[in-house]
Amino acid sequence: MPTILLVRHGETDWNRSGQIMGIRPVPLNQNGLTQAARLALQLTALPAPALYSSPVVRARQTADVLASTLHVPVIEEPGLSEIGVGEWEGRYWNEFDGDPARVNFYRLPQEARPPGGETLGEVQRRAVASVERATSHTHDKPAILVTHADVIRTIVAHYLETDLQTMRHMQIGHASVTALKIDGSSGMLLCLNSLPDLGWLQ
Repeated sequence: MPTILLVRHGETDWNRSGQIMGIRPVPLNQNGLTQAARLALQLTALPAPALYSSPVVRARQTADVLASTLHVPVIEEPGLSEIGVGEWEGRYWNEFDGDPARVNFYRLPQEARPPGGETLGEVQRRAVASVERATSHTHDKPAILVTHADVIRTIVAHYLETDLQTMRHMQIGHASVTALKIDGSSGMLLCLNSLPDLGWLQ
């Protein structure tokens, strides 16, 4: 059964300010680069992995830091891109306090969408397709997928066969690892939002 490691990108200044990035090319800040470098050292405990990345700048930068340490190429996978937030991009989350559109974004993630954006259900379909493509080529190697918090939530929800609303309660920190062992359309959760000693995954 293939093992996937879902890695959230490192921190950006917009994460700190509460500004909504969407797919804008916002780079990692110095702390985010440090987080990625620290994670790269942890990942050297693994056999040489296959490394896939969202094409969004903050994720790709994180993947490039990992790739430099692990000496593997980065394969861009568009299905791992951040959720489309449409007209919310560039604004601040606190602008939407009490806004029904934001309330529904969390309460009804399968069907609610930001104006001009995506639902989490749509994100889940493209993200799971990306996982399936990645694992079909990795054979016995673990696959590292560098992506975004909501994308990770949708992948975990799919393979644990649970609903997206429940996954909204799952914390995904910057440069954290969430690992799954996959068997067809279901999976076993190995770690969640963690920076463990990954040697036991070998």
